[in-house]
Parts: sequence; structure tokens; C-alpha cells
Amino acid sequence: MKILKIKSLNINSLKGEFEIDFEKFLKDESLFAITGPTGAGKSTILDVITCALYGRTARLTNPNELMSRHTGECLCEVEFEVKGKVYRSSWSQKRARKSSDGAFQSAKMEISEVETGKVLESYLSKVPKYIEDLSGLDFDRFIQSMMLAQGSFDAFLKARENERSSLLEKITGTQIYKQISQEIYQTYTIKNDEIKLDENLLGNIELLSNEVVAEKTLILNNSKAQKLELDTKGNELKKVINWLENLQKLEADNTKYILEFEQISLEKENKKEDFIRLDLANKALNVQPIYQENNSLTQIINQDKEKLEKLQKELEDLKQLLQSKTNESLKVKDELDKEKVSFDTNSKKLQEVRTLQTKIESKLQNIKELENKISSQNEQKTKLNEDLKVVKTNQEKIENELKIINDYLIKNKNDESLKEEISLISKNVNDYKDVLKLLKQIEEKLQNNSLNEKTLQDSVTKAKKEFDEIKVLFDAKDKEYKELEIQTSNFNQKESNNRDRLKSIEKLITSIDEYKRLLESILKEENIISSSKDELKTIKTNIEEKTKLINEIQTHIQTLNDKREAELLIAKYESDRVNLKEGEECFLCGSKEHPFVNHKKSVSADETTSIIAQKKQIFDEENKALRTIELNLSKLETKIESSTLELNKLSKNKEEIEQVFSSLNFVLTDDSKTNLEEEKQLLEDELRNIVKIRDEKEKVLIQRDNLQKELNTKQTFVLQNEQELYKLKSSIEQLQNEQTQNISKKQSLEEELSKVYSKYEFIFDEKFEESFRNLVAKKDSFIKNETSKKELDAKLQSLTIQLKEFDTKIKSIESNLKTDDEQLSKISNETIELQTQSKAILDVSDLNIFEKDITSKFNTINERYNSLLKDLVNLNAKNESLNTQIKELNQQQINDNIKLEEITQKFNNALTENSFSSKEELEKALLPKELREELSFVCKALEEKCTQIQTLKIDTAEKLSEQKELNLTDKELQTLNDELKELQVNIDELQKSIGSLEKELEINASNMKKHEDKIKELENKKEAFKVWIKLNEMIGSASGDKFAKFAQGITLDQLIYLANKHLQILSPRYELQRSSDSSKLLEIEIIDGFQGDVVRPVSTLSGGESFIVSLSLALGLSALASQKISIDSLFLDEGFGTLDSDSLELALNALNQLQSSGKMVGVISHVEALKERIPLQIRVMPKGDGTSILDLN
Repeated sequence: MKILKIKSLNINSLKGEFEIDFEKFLKDESLFAITGPTGAGKSTILDVITCALYGRTARLTNPNELMSRHTGECLCEVEFEVKGKVYRSSWSQKRARKSSDGAFQSAKMEISEVETGKVLESYLSKVPKYIEDLSGLDFDRFIQSMMLAQGSFDAFLKARENERSSLLEKITGTQIYKQISQEIYQTYTIKNDEIKLDENLLGNIELLSNEVVAEKTLILNNSKAQKLELDTKGNELKKVINWLENLQKLEADNTKYILEFEQISLEKENKKEDFIRLDLANKALNVQPIYQENNSLTQIINQDKEKLEKLQKELEDLKQLLQSKTNESLKVKDELDKEKVSFDTNSKKLQEVRTLQTKIESKLQNIKELENKISSQNEQKTKLNEDLKVVKTNQEKIENELKIINDYLIKNKNDESLKEEISLISKNVNDYKDVLKLLKQIEEKLQNNSLNEKTLQDSVTKAKKEFDEIKVLFDAKDKEYKELEIQTSNFNQKESNNRDRLKSIEKLITSIDEYKRLLESILKEENIISSSKDELKTIKTNIEEKTKLINEIQTHIQTLNDKREAELLIAKYESDRVNLKEGEECFLCGSKEHPFVNHKKSVSADETTSIIAQKKQIFDEENKALRTIELNLSKLETKIESSTLELNKLSKNKEEIEQVFSSLNFVLTDDSKTNLEEEKQLLEDELRNIVKIRDEKEKVLIQRDNLQKELNTKQTFVLQNEQELYKLKSSIEQLQNEQTQNISKKQSLEEELSKVYSKYEFIFDEKFEESFRNLVAKKDSFIKNETSKKELDAKLQSLTIQLKEFDTKIKSIESNLKTDDEQLSKISNETIELQTQSKAILDVSDLNIFEKDITSKFNTINERYNSLLKDLVNLNAKNESLNTQIKELNQQQINDNIKLEEITQKFNNALTENSFSSKEELEKALLPKELREELSFVCKALEEKCTQIQTLKIDTAEKLSEQKELNLTDKELQTLNDELKELQVNIDELQKSIGSLEKELEINASNMKKHEDKIKELENKKEAFKVWIKLNEMIGSASGDKFAKFAQGITLDQLIYLANKHLQILSPRYELQRSSDSSKLLEIEIIDGFQGDVVRPVSTLSGGESFIVSLSLALGLSALASQKISIDSLFLDEGFGTLDSDSLELALNALNQLQSSGKMVGVISHVEALKERIPLQIRVMPKGDGTSILDLN
């Protein structure tokens, strides 16, 4: 993997956009330096690389912190080569609206192929993984491989024995082995505790003996047989009780239905007039459509007659107007032709004059521009002459000022040295002031510390006394707590038993209330189902009767339809019979006899049609009634189904509660709830007493703990104060030493400042600060005069140049003025000639007004003519439309009158057919739709209700007779209920016994299964635990050191092997090896080939030799981390600052050797000698505002 190019925008101190193309920059070289002052941003270049590839850096946890201050966006981009293919990876971040104070937006990452531009991945979370797969390096291995940790290995070589392990672990990234060792130890401990717990649980499982199980099983089977016998007897009793209850209900229903039938019959008789009125209204309804059609057609004929008269009058008026408009249009056409000739002649003259006017305006514009130009040049000339006078005056003034300044500089030549010495004087003055201030502070601290020492000593004595008093109180309270603890030792078990029993009682009380509610609900639902089934039977009978009636009506309607078809056929052939003659063949059947010619058969198809309509109406009504009954049937069936489901649900809930009673060995009696509530009250009182004693114990415990805390606080206070006292004495001693040192420093500074002050004719005394300010003023005055001299010299030179420029400009303006005057005279003469030509063609004051007048006159006449033509077209169209409407209305009147005669005849026939003698009688019989429907609904409902009650009365009487014939018992209902209740008590007792035995046997069977499963599970766990025992023995430990040190030793061997390969190139003299001493397994030793392969510790190496060894180890770690991929770019960050000149020379020679390996090597440093030896440099130069720029040299 090789880094080819990097690009950044607003990253840390590198504000702005920067790009480094290593291929162009290095050319044939491979070693370069990244230089610059400390903090300038050299390591930021490495941050750009790691952030572009992995979205993070080694130095910052949050990549957002990379963005330069006061910027709204940033970018890190790197191009790199892997296996001959070039890729580009980037990371970017923006603030909202790219504003420097906007909120951070989500960062973005992208990797693409440089050659094709194809984007390979663009998700922030997926790009680092893609690069890891591509290069085989995750973030940590990339840092180890490319960013050489030479400084870390230098620290490793110099570290003490107890620090070396953690340093090696950090450098090589082998923390995982410590974690594995700790995880194995923790897993071993957890699994061992689990096995011990399982063994304890196994011993706590209680099992019944086989003899006890057999005995309880026999008792259970006998109880079940006895309960089955009692259940059978109970079911027979319930059947008899249900029969008696049903018989009583039927007798009551029979009496009720007889009374209801009498009432409905009387109500039907009272409503007889409504039935007659409804019959007349239904007959009138048959005639109503023909009656309405007759009235409507009469009204339409009258309306059409009025409309026809109106259209004929409108047509006469239109003809007169059409003739008038035609004459007017011919007259206006003649005027239009004359005006067009005049308009064309004037338009041609206008065009010629406008062409001349354009030329005149152009000439006038040229004249104006020349006049402005001449005026402007005259003004410039005047201004330049004035400026020339001002410059000459300034020149004389500056020459006088320069003479004064030169005299001052010669006189005060001695003050020039202050420019160099003032900073040193300032430092010494400030140091002197600091020493005085420090001496004063030390004196104050010494006085305060002496006072504090006495105060602390008194405080320690007082605290020790208070500690002894609190100790007595604590011992008394501790004794009281231990007595209460003995008293409450068995409270937990007792409280647990009481609370369990209390829960059982509460559950039983709730179940008793629910059980009683369920019994009431079940009885209610059974009554609903019984009554609904009776009603269902009645409705089904009504449906059968209705269906039969509807079928009869349908058959009758079909018969009437056949009859009407025959009557229509007879009527159809009536006209043909008129042409038949006796003895001649019939043209249809061929018969020569024609009996119907002389004996006509009277037929009435209209009467049959009327009867069919009546029957269809009855059919529809009966159908509607049937649908209503069927709907009621569906509702009733749904009601029965819903009640049945509810009954099943209630029964199931009842059984569940009975199972609860059985599981708790509870028999329900009348006093059960009262007994349970009394027991509950006793348990609650006992629990409150337990809580009270426990609270008292807790209160004593809190008091004891508070005393313990107070005791500990006092003890801590005494220790802290004694420690403070010791520190205070040490501080006093240290302050006295500092006081002696600063007095010596003060005397030295006084001597040095006295010499400097005397040089510039000042005395160093108490007013030394005022004298120093005078020295600064002398220095500033000298510098100010020097600066003024330079500025005035520059101004004098500038004024001389300006004088020459002014003279040249004035001469140029005078020449231009002469040329412009000649040009102005020529253009003025040409303009006068063009104005004369224009007036000769068309002499008008304003061409636009003239053009507007002639155009307006022509357009007015033309628009008037066009308007007349449009009016003529509209009038002709309207004339044609009126003629068409009149013709259509005449024809419509004829057709409507014929149709009215036909409808009138039909209306009269319909009145006769429906038994109406006149139109007035029909109108009287007609009812509004709402009233007719209301009357029909009332009559129909009354009829249906009568039928329904009659059906229910008959059905109930039949059922009552059937039930009486059964005669199941002669006993009273109350006697039977008492027998059933007594029987149920016996059944419940048996059920309680059965439930208790079944639960006991079930628990025993469950315990046996748990016992067997637990044994098997325990054996499996012990077998699996053998692996963890072995692992813990080999590498497990609580601290993790056992496996970590073993792994670090192997890693160190591999690292030394790879480092020796690089060391052979950098310095063939040395070879590394691991110490063979078992107590120093992480110690590295050096073999010196120039000293007969003598083995010596690395601590004997010089600075330069240590650098070469640590660099070899860093290169070895790079090779170890990269493994599968070649690393062709290396960066060495700092590590040169502590080397002396000889060691630095040795380090530089090693780097030159490294360069020959063909890798690109970047050295980051601020050491000057290193900069001089490496010609290729990327210089990071601070700008002074906290930002830096890159300079590639």
C-alpha cells in the first residue's frame, strides 16, 4: 500500500485548501521531511490521511474537532495504490448553511476508482470496512504499519521492569490476551458456582415413597367412582326441576296470550274505517299516473301557443332592422375606399422624413458629445495646473522636515543600541519585580503557616477526645442491635408463610363473589335461551304460512298474465275479421267458415291489467312482510347463539373457579366468606406486628451506622489533620529555602541593571520603573524618527515623479482640444443641410401627431364598416333561427292535441275500471304519499300483530298440553331444590378430596421429573466444566497476566526477528535477542558484533544507537501488523529532539540506509540539523493567527 496524493480543506491549523502530490514532489527521491515549529500542524498531515481512510484519527476521539475554527466545511482526501490499482477515499463534514456558527451536519465518506471514477462505497459506516477488506489493515494495524512508533519503542527500551509489560501491550496491540485470560477465569468461577448451587437444589427436592403414592391413588379412584354416581342422581333431579319451572312458565304465557288476542281483535274492529280509506287510496293510485299525464299535457299545449305568438311578432321586427343595416353598410364602404388612397400617400412621405430625422439626431448627438468632451478637457487642464502648485508646495515642506530629523538622529546616535538591548533590560526589570513580589508573598505565607500550625495542633487534640466519646455510644448501640437481630431471626419464614396464606385467602374471597355472580348470570342466560326458542318456533310457523300465501298469489298473477295475452291476441285480429267473406278462405288458417264474424266475443284486456296490478301490489306487500319476519328470525337466532356462547363462557369461568377451590382444598359454605375474612384480619395484625419490630430494628441499625460513620469521620479527620500538620511543617521549611534563593537572585539582578542604567545616564534606585519607562521612550523616539526619515524620503521621490507626470498630461490635453474644435465645426454644417431637405418633403411641427391623426381617421371608418358587416351576419342567423322555431312549434301543437285526445279517453276508462264516477271523486280519494304510507303501515302492522298473537296463543296451548301429559313428579319445587342442594354439598366435598389428592400426586410426579432432569443436567454441566478447569489451569487468572505475558513473549520474539532484518541494513554491528533469564522474559538485550558478540543490556547504548534500535523495532512492528500487504509509505513522527550532534549524525545515516530500501519515508521533526540534511521538505509555516500554510521545497 502506497500513499500517492493527499488533499485537505480547513483541517485544524491548515486553514484553506492544500494538496500534496507525492509522485510529483518526490520524483526519483524517497526520503523527505515535514518541518515546522512545534504546534504548527505537522502531525495534522497524518490526521488527514487516517481520517480520509478510516473516518477518525489517533489523536482525536471526535473527528468534528478537525474542522478549522471560523469555517463552515472541511475535507480530507487521499489517493493510494494497492496491488497496482489506484483508489481515492475522502471524508467531509459541513455545518448548516456552511456557516461557521451552524450546527454540524452528518459527515460523509466515499471511496472510488481513480481511473474510471466509479464509486465503490459511499456510506460512512461501510467505507472503513471496505478499505480494511481492500488493504487487509484495520485502523489500529494501519497506524502501527505506516505511522512508525519509534518514540514508543524508545520509551520501551528505557522503561523499568514493571512498566515494560504494559508498554509492549500498548505498542503491539496485544490487550486481547489479558482479556481472554480474565474471561476464562471469570467463566470458570461462574460455572463452578452454578454446579455447587445445582447440587444444593437437588438435595432440597422432596419425593413421596412408592407405598404412599399407591395408597393415595386407590383413595382417588374410589372417590371418583362415588362422585360419578352422585352426579348422575343430581342430573335427574335437575331435569325434574326444569320440567316444573317450564310448566309454570307455559301456564303464565297461555293466560297472557289469551288476553292479548282479545285486545288486538277489539283494536282491529275500531280501525275498520282506516282499512276502507286505504282501499280507496290504492285504487286512486292506479288512475293517478294517467290523471297527472293529462294535466301536464294540457299545460304544455297552452305554453307552446303563447310562445308561438311571441316568436311571430319578433320575426316581423327583425326583417325591418335587416333592411336598414344593409343600406347603411353600402354607404360606409364608399367612404372607406377614398380614405385609404389618402392614407397610403401620407405614409410614404412620413417614411422619407423619418429617415432624414434619424441622420439629423445622430449628428446632433455627435455635436453634444464633442462639446462635453471639450468642456471636460478644459476642466482637467485647470485642475492639473492647481495640483501642480500643491505638489511644489509639499516638496518644499518635506525637504524642511527631513533636515530637522537628520539633525536629531546625529545628535542621539547612542540611543540606537537600545533597539537591541531594551528586551533584555525589560526581562531583567520584570524578573526583579517578580522577585520582590515573590519575597513578599513568601514572608506572608511563612507568617500564615506558623499560625495554621498551632491551630491544627489544637484541632487534632480536640478530635481525639471526641473520637473516644463516640466510641462508647457506638458499642452500646451495637449491643442493642444484636439483641434485636436474635429476636427477628425467624421472622422472614414466618412472614413469608403468612403472606402466602393471605394471598390465598384474598383469592378465595374474590373467587366466592365471582362464583355467586356467575351462578346468577348462568340462570339468566338459560331463561333467555328458553324463551327465545319458543318465539323462534312461532316465527318459523308464520314464515311457512306467508310463503304458502305468496306462492298462491304468484300462481294467480301468472294465470292473469296468460289471460291478458289471449285477450290482446283476440283484439289484434278484430280488424282482420272485417275483411273475411263467407265461402272464401281465411288468409291465416285457410278455413272457409268464419264463426266469429257474426258472433263477436267481448274481451276486456284493460280490466285484466288492472287486476294484475292489484295482485302485484298485494304480492309486493306480502313479500315485504315475509322479509321482515325473516329478519326477525335472523335476529332471534343471533340472540340465541350469543346467549349460548355467553352461557358456555360463564360455565367455563364457573368450572375454573371450582378448580381454584379444589386446588386450595376449599369447600364453599354459607359461612365461608365470613370465616375467611376473620382469618385474614388475624394474619394482617400479625404481619403488622412483624413490620413494627423490624422497623424498630432498622431504626437501631441506622443509629448504629450513623455512629459508625461519625466514628470513621472523626478518625479520618484526625489522620488528615496529622497529615496536614506534617505537610505544613514541610511547607515552612521549603518556603525558607525559597526565600534564601530569591534574595540571592535579587542581588544579582540589581548589579546587572545598575550597569545598564548608568550607560544611558540613569541611576538604578527605588524609581527604577520610571527610569525604565524613560529608556523605552528614548528607544521609541529614536525608532520613530528613523521611520519618519524613510517615509519622507519615499514621499519626496514620489512628488518628483508626480511633477513630471502633470507636465506631460497638460501638453496632451492642449493638443486634443485643437483637434476636437475642428471636428465640431464640420458636423454642425452637415446637420443644417439635412434639416433643410426634411422640411421640403413634409412641413409639419410633429411627425408622431401627424401619423397618429391620419391612422386614427382611417381606422375609425374601417372599424365602423366591419361592425356593420358583423351585425348583418348576426341578424341573418337570428332570422333563420326564428323561422325554424316557428315551424317546429306548429308541428308540436298538432302532435300534442292528438295525444291529448288519446290520454283523455284512457283517463275516462281508468275511472270506470276503478269504480270512480267522476274526476272529483278520484281527487277526493287521492292521498299524499306520506299519509297513504303511514295508513298502510298502521293497518298492516295491526294485521300482522293479530296474526302473530293468534299463532303464539295456539302454540302455547299445545305446548302446555304436551308438558302436562309428561307428569314427571308430584313433589313441590322447593322440596326438589332442597334435595339438590344437599346432594351438591356431598359432591363438592368429594370434589375437594379428589382435587387435593390429584394435586398432591401431580406435584410428586413433577418433583420426580425435576429430580431426574436435575441429575442429568448436573452430569452434563460437570462434563462441560472439565474444559474450563483445564483452560483455567493453563491460561486463566484474575488479573489476566498469566496468558498476557506468555503471548507477549511470543509477540516479542516475532518482533525481534523482524527488527533484526532491518537492523542488519541500518547497522550491521548490532543484533537483538530476548533475555533468557526467567525473571526478565520481556527484557531485550543487544549483541555487539564489533566486540566479539558480547551480550549487553540496551541501557548501555548511546543516544544515536538507541534511535537505530527503536527504529528497527518500529519497522519490525510495521511488517508484523501489515503481514499480507507491502507497506511502501512510512511516516516517522518526531523522536529526534533529545539527540546530541553525534547521535543525530548516526540517526541520519540510518535514515539514508532506510531510503535505499525503496520505501517512501517521511520524517516529521523541528530539529534544524535534520532539516539541513534532507533537501526535500514540506514546510509547515505559521501565519501568526493560529493557522499555517504548506510550502513544498
